[in-house]
Amino acid sequence: MSFVYGKTLRNGLSLCVLAGVLNGCANTADLGNLMSTLNQGAQKYDVAYLKQTIIPGKTTKGQITQMFGVPSNEELNSTSTSNESNWTYEKGDEGLDKYMKLAHKYVSPETRLKMYETSAQLSKVQTVANDMSSATGTRTGQSQTQGSVLTIYFVDDVVKYYRVY
Repeated sequence: MSFVYGKTLRNGLSLCVLAGVLNGCANTADLGNLMSTLNQGAQKYDVAYLKQTIIPGKTTKGQITQMFGVPSNEELNSTSTSNESNWTYEKGDEGLDKYMKLAHKYVSPETRLKMYETSAQLSKVQTVANDMSSATGTRTGQSQTQGSVLTIYFVDDVVKYYRVY
């Protein structure tokens, strides 16, 4: 099998898988559920979920680690006398986004370009789905209740407060 034929076959299979995923989205009419499935742990960016699970003054670092895993970034305030620190979780560092970044390292420039184009098309599809939900009155207000960055502030290993943006 020639190199060009193998490359074409690989690209064709990738596009077939993508078409199957998009077809599944069209059949379920809910792209949000698919993206939530691919982005496991995304509930930590949902304000309603956080209000139920994080209790300032009571929830500890150990409990946060157990619920959400290791943070993307950890900072310690060295000037504080009360051992203040904060943890940041970023949606772009996990789930589907993480796998896409990893995939970009191991594919040819042509395939990388096709992946970027496909990602742009998926973004457009998500925008259309959101617009349709708004127009039909079925929108859940997701954009106001979810963020892409969660920062949790601690004092002496106990949650002081958190922010989602």
